[in-house]
Amino acid sequence: MDNREKFKALLEQYNISQARSAELLCIHTQRPCSVRTIRSWLNDPNKPSSRPCPDWAVTVLEEAIVKGKKL
Repeated sequence: MDNREKFKALLEQYNISQARSAELLCIHTQRPCSVRTIRSWLNDPNKPSSRPCPDWAVTVLEEAIVKGKKL
């Protein structure tokens, strides 16, 4: 499973929207992340607007979910 599939699976499993995932990444990294960036990561890899989903994005989203569960 590649990062794109992992990220997509996390969104589906925890019912997180693309907008909310961008917000979580911004909060937890203190760096900007737009919905457009998320869409480019989740887009069909054969499309020109597609970008590879980085390792850090999957890790940070997982950490944000774990922290959210603890609250």
